[in-house]
Amino acid sequence: MATVLKTPGVYIEEIPKLPPSIAQVETAIPAFIGYTEKAKKKIDDDLVMEPLRLSSLKEYQTYFGYSEKETSIGVQVLNADLPNEEVIVTQPSNPSPFKMYYNMQMYFANGGGPCFIVSVGTYASARTNNSVAPVILNEQAGFMGLNDGLNAIALKDEPTLLVFPDASALTDDAEFYGLYNSALTQCNKLQDRFTLLDTYSDKEYNNGVADVDPVEEIRSNISPEKDMLKYGATYYPYLETTLDYAYSEGETEVNGLNISLSATAQKVVDGIDLLELETLLTAIVDTKLEIEAASESDALLSKNTIINQVNALIGYLESNKNSINNLIEEATESEEPTLVEPAATSLVANMTTWMDANLEQIIADLYGKLYKLNQDDTKAKLVGTLTTNATNIYGVLGINEGTITDSTIHDSLEAQKTTATNELFDLKAAIDALGITTLPKLSDIKATNNALYNQIKSEISRLNVTLTPSSTIAGIYARVDGSRGVWKAPANVGFNYVVKPSVFVSHEDQMGLNVDTLAGKSINAIRSFTGRGTVVWGARTLAGNDNEWRYVSVRRFFNMVEQSCKNATEPFVFEPNDANTWLKVQTMIENYLTNLWREGALQGEKPEHAFYVAVGLGKTMSALDILEGRMIVEIGMAVVRPAEFIILEFSHKLAES
Repeated sequence: MATVLKTPGVYIEEIPKLPPSIAQVETAIPAFIGYTEKAKKKIDDDLVMEPLRLSSLKEYQTYFGYSEKETSIGVQVLNADLPNEEVIVTQPSNPSPFKMYYNMQMYFANGGGPCFIVSVGTYASARTNNSVAPVILNEQAGFMGLNDGLNAIALKDEPTLLVFPDASALTDDAEFYGLYNSALTQCNKLQDRFTLLDTYSDKEYNNGVADVDPVEEIRSNISPEKDMLKYGATYYPYLETTLDYAYSEGETEVNGLNISLSATAQKVVDGIDLLELETLLTAIVDTKLEIEAASESDALLSKNTIINQVNALIGYLESNKNSINNLIEEATESEEPTLVEPAATSLVANMTTWMDANLEQIIADLYGKLYKLNQDDTKAKLVGTLTTNATNIYGVLGINEGTITDSTIHDSLEAQKTTATNELFDLKAAIDALGITTLPKLSDIKATNNALYNQIKSEISRLNVTLTPSSTIAGIYARVDGSRGVWKAPANVGFNYVVKPSVFVSHEDQMGLNVDTLAGKSINAIRSFTGRGTVVWGARTLAGNDNEWRYVSVRRFFNMVEQSCKNATEPFVFEPNDANTWLKVQTMIENYLTNLWREGALQGEKPEHAFYVAVGLGKTMSALDILEGRMIVEIGMAVVRPAEFIILEFSHKLAES
């Protein structure tokens, strides 16, 4: 009892008998470092370079926004002049370098939970600093880079994984691998976190000097020091996901719908159906001849027939007039009117003049003759309205009974087929000379062709967003840790929202990925198997030739135990360095490891086979250690390791009965 008793009375003293317990730290709290649409908690940009812990995609959207909208998705409409257009869409020609939001979707979809977001800047600020290469490594003129975000997260104890969704957009692979070397250095220094690495590309690329293989490049550029390699793992290749692109309808150009006067001219040619005209004229001639040969009473009975035939001819001519007028309007309004009008005015005027002088006049004359036919009450009058003088129906149409195709109306419309075609092609040439290249935007056709608009949007939704795998793998780490424990290798596990790997990895390909005989830098493959889908098919750290730290699960298990024991023993700092303290610390750690053994994390039939904890004078410390204030606790653990290679041995057995 520390208190000196001086006053008589009854005193209570509580004597601790049980050792304290160890609270296990979280194992899958990734820190995502990159660019966001916004970074606002209360005022604009107040979350830039301020790590924020969140637990859902909804929280991310609230504080950091969404993805940057694509503006260069390729859209091509084929057969635009036909009823059933064909739409072809292609991946963005100049894709947005900012992939944080898409990666957050994949993280949460694959089992992710609490995480930290470090926004090093907004899309707008990054493009203000450098519109060509907005993703930067180090600070430039006050604009933060990914390395600055890495330094910011070093001040937080809770994160256990480091992820860089935007790293592949860095200017070159030297910056890319420099960032990951810095991350591995931080992990080695703090000893409480692990880095998930991507390759700079998923295919062969040019590094400015020569075409290089991404796997060989990461092995050549990542630090060779074993103490750093054990704190990272690389996954290859990229993932084709089911996510939809965010894109700007007002900036997405639609090819194939720009002015096409050759097609318009063809519509005019097709619209003037001379075969139909020949049929109508032949019917009028036949009826006229019947009237001439008929008796008075029979001739009057044919009056309605000829009236109907003239009506049909008027309808045919009006249909052609309206069709040509509409096509002229289409030709002159299918581009910016202010650009087309100067070139189109005289040409359209020529066509309009022909319409007024020919079809308009013919139709007006035929209406007059139609009225007269209704008034005629004798055979002679009917024949006279048809053929007596130049202003009758034959005269107006210039009908040639002997050769219908030589009739004036037939020749005139046939000539107009050529005239209309030539005029429209001249208009096209004039517009081409203006250098008009503006294409309609997707938003422009929403009101004019809603069916095509929806068809294009449907095709765009089929595009697969391809992402680096690290963020998705972070979600898988969280899922496996929660369901099986951090000691279970995060491999042989399927993906959500993944269509397939961006590159097919075969059995032979993985031989060179999994085992690096030179430097030991193993690359974990993501493979697709028939009937099983896409799975993680590797569980090694970059220290693939190190028997102690070869496996991801072993390294992360040690991280967890080391950090949990460290936190639990801090209350013993400055406690008496004697047997009582040693016993409390030893018992506390043994109880913790016994529980982990019971959960299957440690290998051994009995706890003493699975781990040991030693502390004390003559065991782990000398008298000098005690004099110098050192209490040394030695902990040994037989962590379970994954069965990476399962070998089934078969042999023949001789029959015994």
